[in-house]
Amino acid sequence: TQFLILILLTSKFARRALASIKETHCTHSNIFRDLFRLKRQTVESSAMPNKVPPDEDTWTLQAIGTPFPTNPVKAPGQQNMYVALWYKHGQPLMGRAWNDSGVVQCAFAYDSRELKGTDIGGNIQVLTYEGDHMSKGFFYEWIKYSDYIADADNESRVPLRCGTSAAVVWPDKGTLGTLDLEKRTATMAFNQEFYKFAEEDLKDMLILVRNAKDGPAQCRCFECLRRRELEKATPAPLLMVNEWTDYRAGDAFPPAKRLIKALNRPLNTKQGPQDQYVALWYHFGNAVMGRAWSSQGKIAATFASKKKVFSGNVGSLQLLVQIPPSAAGFDYSWEPYRRAAMIGEKEWHPVHIAFVAPCVLIVDDEGHECLGEANLKEEYAQTVVDNKVFRLEGGAISEFKVLCRKDRDDTQAI
Repeated sequence: TQFLILILLTSKFARRALASIKETHCTHSNIFRDLFRLKRQTVESSAMPNKVPPDEDTWTLQAIGTPFPTNPVKAPGQQNMYVALWYKHGQPLMGRAWNDSGVVQCAFAYDSRELKGTDIGGNIQVLTYEGDHMSKGFFYEWIKYSDYIADADNESRVPLRCGTSAAVVWPDKGTLGTLDLEKRTATMAFNQEFYKFAEEDLKDMLILVRNAKDGPAQCRCFECLRRRELEKATPAPLLMVNEWTDYRAGDAFPPAKRLIKALNRPLNTKQGPQDQYVALWYHFGNAVMGRAWSSQGKIAATFASKKKVFSGNVGSLQLLVQIPPSAAGFDYSWEPYRRAAMIGEKEWHPVHIAFVAPCVLIVDDEGHECLGEANLKEEYAQTVVDNKVFRLEGGAISEFKVLCRKDRDDTQAI
């Protein structure tokens, strides 16, 4: 018993607890009783003090081809797919929106076919979320349909819904559609094909819910960090996905320490040393890697696509964020193209969307550097230099540095 008391007394929590115990008696049983009582009270008081009542959902009205909204809600595991809502003859339909060259495009499943572009009359709505679970009173969470059904009476975690329609994602196909909560059926479209699912087919699909009780698993706000410290909780599983954050050209430049910088240093450009950051943009549905930088405190960016330069008002884009080491299950490194493109087992794997990855090119004999992209399938690298597309192919790009990552073997991660 004395040994157990000694262990308790040497813990940080025990020292705080004993300082708060007011009783004058100090038998072994009383000490244990008071320690456990205070521990229980502390954990219970550490529940998320989210805003009550929580805010309503925010849907941004958009016409097809208009500038993409800020802070859209993204589908899980997708770089360029967001939750959209469209009313057809009064019926709410959930579908997918995407950013194409900075403007809105979308697709919905209706009447046994996929509707998109000119098939969609009037406006759609894109789901947005600005703030965090503390200021909004909730956060969005994608959970398996089977988990939702098993916990359907949980009033703190309810589906995002319009009427009886909810948003559902089919991970195998990477598409988003409508779940009818009453009929327990779903409709989706993908590559001009229409799909309808009965309830038994839905168990592994993902439904969007509003969580008004907790915070996101890897939330780094003060309250979540405090809660984990007080609960002495097992650390949340580490993240294994690259974190791309949505911005618009001209937005205030985010804290540079949170962004992935080319070669982790200022590049030697023709204009002198410059910090360049990994940026992602979509052109006609294709991923394009380019560079972003701070111009008078605002986001500026440039991209090369289909032998053309796109800079200035490029609309919506994404910047790659550095996940804190305590939350990431992998490390980044800039590795030679020849190593990144190697087939078979390798230590470092390129950070890619489709076949393109961030790449730093040497653009002249003086060794000037510029961030652009490498195409791992067609074996070329390109960037924008002097407002023109600069491109090299084959062996000329073998030593260019490509952003890669490797999983850490000292962690258990998701």
